[in-house]
Amino acid sequence: MDRTVSAAGFAPAELEIAALANAKAILLDWDGCASIANQPFAMTIEFLDVYGDRVVIVSNNSTLLPTDIAEALAKAGANFPAERVLLAGCEAIITAAESGRDVRTLVIGPSRMKAFAKKNNLNLVQKDIELVVLLRDTRFSYAKLDRAVQALRQGARLIVANPDKTHPGLNGALVPETGALFAAIAACVDLETIDVAVIGKPSAGLFEKACRSLNATPDQAVMIGDNPLTDIAGARAVGMGSILVAPGSSLTLKDLLPPPASWAQRTAQRV
Repeated sequence: MDRTVSAAGFAPAELEIAALANAKAILLDWDGCASIANQPFAMTIEFLDVYGDRVVIVSNNSTLLPTDIAEALAKAGANFPAERVLLAGCEAIITAAESGRDVRTLVIGPSRMKAFAKKNNLNLVQKDIELVVLLRDTRFSYAKLDRAVQALRQGARLIVANPDKTHPGLNGALVPETGALFAAIAACVDLETIDVAVIGKPSAGLFEKACRSLNATPDQAVMIGDNPLTDIAGARAVGMGSILVAPGSSLTLKDLLPPPASWAQRTAQRV
């Protein structure tokens, strides 16, 4: 593999490669980092071929199921288990289910995520709401905003899948995210007066659950992502190493692949 070499004769990402070599768990972001529009990059398949047995995909995505990502990877040539895919939307619904099956819950999100909520025994309603679960909803409307706001003003709790306002889309587009819908709600109600839980990164929950899935502690793990405000800040907050990749930096997943053997020996000596 061709690789740009620094003036000292070492690969620019040698320290990051060394960190990955020593990590017991590697947390990998999905949207923008490893894929666009749920289509994995070719370099993602290469990356998983090298590191896959230590990888957990950890994403703030709130419209996909773990099986969707596993299937997308399988079509691209990577055999990756859905059990090692953690998604903020699914985790938000799982968290809501822990409140009990009698809690009257409004889920704002796509129909397939509502179906996932029903499978998790959520009591889905449109009135007398006790809990609002906010996911990315491409059919978000004034009526849905009004229903959520009135419920929250009357004492309902709020679970938000993630705080991201956008994520990268095809051809450089910005895709409005759950955080943009959360901002609309926040414009109408005083968040200090309601019970709000944000599930996705940078909150600690996904990081910690990913580590547990590989019997690792945060200091034995490395987070790879493209968003400094969620991926990197969240990892640092739990004491985890982190690597910022494109579009957040000039590094790509391809740069993080182990160097040729001749460089690996020199890198080991230097580290």
